[in-house]
Amino acid sequence: MKRLLFFGMMLMGASIFAQDLPTNPEPGKCYVRCKTPEEWKTEDVTIEVMPSYTKYTTHPSQYTTETETVVVKDAYQQLSVVPAKYGTETFEIETTGPSKKIKKNAASYSKAFTEVEVKSPAKSLSVVPAKLGTETFDVVVKGPGKKVEVIPAKYETVYEEIVVQEAYKKLVKVPAEYKTVTETVVVQPASYKYKYYPAKFGTEEVVIPKFDGGKKMKVIPAQWKKETFNYLKSQKGSKLRVVPAKFSKDYQTIEVAPATAKWELGAKSPDCESPDPNDCRVWCYKETPAKFVTVEVTKLDSDAHVETIPGCNTMGGDGCVTGTYTKSTLVSPATTQMIDVPATTTTIKKVVMVEPPRAERVEIPEVTKTYKKVVMVTPPSTKEVVVPAVTKKIKKVVMVEEPKVIIKDIPAVTKTFKKTVMVEEPKAVYHDIPGKSQKIPVTNVAPPTYEIVDVPGVTKTFKKTVMVEEPKAIAKDVPAKTAVIKKTVVSKEAWADSQTVPAKYKTIKKQVLVKKGGLTQWREIDCKLVAYNPLPINWPLGSATLTPQAKKIIDTRLIPAIKANPGVKVEIASHTDSRGSADSNQKLSERRAQAVVRYLVSKGISPDRLIAKGYGETKLLNRCSDGVKCSEAEHRKNRRTEFRMLSE
Repeated sequence: MKRLLFFGMMLMGASIFAQDLPTNPEPGKCYVRCKTPEEWKTEDVTIEVMPSYTKYTTHPSQYTTETETVVVKDAYQQLSVVPAKYGTETFEIETTGPSKKIKKNAASYSKAFTEVEVKSPAKSLSVVPAKLGTETFDVVVKGPGKKVEVIPAKYETVYEEIVVQEAYKKLVKVPAEYKTVTETVVVQPASYKYKYYPAKFGTEEVVIPKFDGGKKMKVIPAQWKKETFNYLKSQKGSKLRVVPAKFSKDYQTIEVAPATAKWELGAKSPDCESPDPNDCRVWCYKETPAKFVTVEVTKLDSDAHVETIPGCNTMGGDGCVTGTYTKSTLVSPATTQMIDVPATTTTIKKVVMVEPPRAERVEIPEVTKTYKKVVMVTPPSTKEVVVPAVTKKIKKVVMVEEPKVIIKDIPAVTKTFKKTVMVEEPKAVYHDIPGKSQKIPVTNVAPPTYEIVDVPGVTKTFKKTVMVEEPKAIAKDVPAKTAVIKKTVVSKEAWADSQTVPAKYKTIKKQVLVKKGGLTQWREIDCKLVAYNPLPINWPLGSATLTPQAKKIIDTRLIPAIKANPGVKVEIASHTDSRGSADSNQKLSERRAQAVVRYLVSKGISPDRLIAKGYGETKLLNRCSDGVKCSEAEHRKNRRTEFRMLSE
């Protein structure tokens, strides 16, 4: 029986698909199975969510403040003390006892100079150079010749050496040779000095008077007692208590969409052997239940009313405020008492000599000084040096060819030159060079002497305070003190105003079916819309929020395509690049696809026709997978959103 039922269902499904295929299809065109859409209209339904009720506003009692003057402290006499007057006396106390000290007579020094030869006497040799004079002589620089008036004579220049300074002799000084020797000279003879040890001092404590004593006056204050008095501080007017309206919550359910039915394709039989995915499946006409909205409403249980609470206006009444004030009463006036102020002393330290000073003799060794002395080893001498003659090349013009035609005598040209000749030969002259001496200071020391001198004691002047005039008391009358207290009295009792709060209503939208749909039919569609089409939305990095530019792209590209193909389902697919984790990219792509779907629904597209799919980084268009370095443009190619039309 089950087998027969299964075959019957297969035959029914095959007949349905065979009958439901598009008639007269054209090659190269695409068809999608879709359902005829249902036609709905939206109606507004208004319900009361809160009923009308009464609301009271209370005004409290009004009060005025009265003042009353009361005595809070009796009059009395206040005593003030004029303190004793004190003066200052001076007295002298020896603070350092007599002692002894060593008086030092300073050592005397005398300076003398010892002359020490630092350079032995010698001879120096100076050269008296040869005396040279100047003679003039004439040299024929151009010989006599002949001159032709038409053709001038030809000349050439020859070089001829003439002596302009004859050779002579001169002496060169060879200086004396010296060496340095070291000698030691005593510049300060040995002596002695005294090492001084000063006296040692200690201290003793000496008590001296600082204040001779006096008297002071003490004021014994007056004695008071305090009494507390009660008074009616504030009256209390009647109060109004508003008992507010009581409400309870209720719920009202409204049908916003009626029940409908639509065709659904069942699952494929597991033992179906046909390769056709539409075989072994059953079409079922399933009912979609109605949609309801439950609205929370408020129900009035009891209306508001006013209750009166009475006040009070007498002492001790319920609600009245009793005030208190304190009055100070004089029991015994202030008196004075004279008190002796004891004398005071202070302790100072006095310096006394414990050990007298002494001096000790210390030997001082002699002081020597080392200096250098220059001694001549070889005296100066002279040697003869031959100075050669000085020659000079001059130009001399000689005739190489006689002139022609007319010959005139040209006198010779002479030129005067100067040459240096030795007038007197050089000679050497010896000069005595005296030895050099140096004065070295020598210190002669007369050591210091010491003598013990008496040092007198040191006294110091101190000041002490003595009483000049005893203290006394002055009485001053202090008047009684009063205080102003405030009383609050009722000037107007409380009252209440009422107002009616209107009911509140809420309008909800209800969908009403105008025309049933759900009939399956084939629709011709542009083949480009069956494949994924790019939707060039520039998503902000890490964001799933549509920008105004993205919404404009959806309005101009996607919504017209959806409206042009009614009843066809649309898939919104979103992708990311490989940067970031795979899990975060998957969730980000899903949020972006859902954002597009939500915007389409807000524009009136039925949510039943929309499918949001996020693919994360699973469908990259290029090599830019994890770990591959790519440019921003390459990553942007993978970060895309697409849409395509789907068959029902």
